Amino acid sequence: MTTADAHLLAGAYALDAVDDLERAAFTRHVSECPACADEVAGFRETAALLGIATAAAPDESFRRRVLTEISQTRQQPPRVTPAPAVPARRSPWRKRALIGVASVAAAAAVLAGGISIGLDQSVPGRPVPVADGGAVTSAPDATTVHATATGGGSVSATASRQTGKVLVATLALPRLDAGHAYEVWLTGPGVPRSAGLIGTEGTVEAALPAGADGVAVTVEPATGSLLPTTPSIASLAVS
Repeated sequence: MTTADAHLLAGAYALDAVDDLERAAFTRHVSECPACADEVAGFRETAALLGIATAAAPDESFRRRVLTEISQTRQQPPRVTPAPAVPARRSPWRKRALIGVASVAAAAAVLAGGISIGLDQSVPGRPVPVADGGAVTSAPDATTVHATATGGGSVSATASRQTGKVLVATLALPRLDAGHAYEVWLTGPGVPRSAGLIGTEGTVEAALPAGADGVAVTVEPATGSLLPTTPSIASLAVS
């Protein structure tokens, strides 16, 4: 690469649009060429300003969709690579080290399986934190109520005050058009709280606030609503 060629790479280098050989050659060149160093700095500053100028914050409906997906998507288990076979004879310090590694891996797996994502409960209408696994149905104080939904199908709610969770399940609800979805609400004194969207046959497991004494399902826009906009198709009292 000639010196003249190197001067032409300042813009591409600033935007990381060069291959490995060009990058190495220009890095050497720019360390010896103050003019190119200033030009690269100017290009990078301009690129940053352009990025800021075109940045846009997501709208509220996009935020609601993300929060709803978070509330209904379970954590993936960690990928664990099997440890290689270890010879039967090994020194005591090696055995203790292997036990320590296994303990750390087991702890990481337990943590990964038990993580749940909590959202702000203090804002009315926002999705509540997601509960994990089948803790509700196996709780000693769990109670289940059922209701026939308007238009067909049914809704059930299994609640446990001991665990502070409720599991809502739908069965054979009428299919909706692409612009609408079913949304679950926790009701009681004050404003209903959204527990997320639910399918025609699906489940939503959520935290059950102390003041909540009921569950309702409504038909809302496909992106969800912060407050109910239609009459409920099913209402259930939970104890």
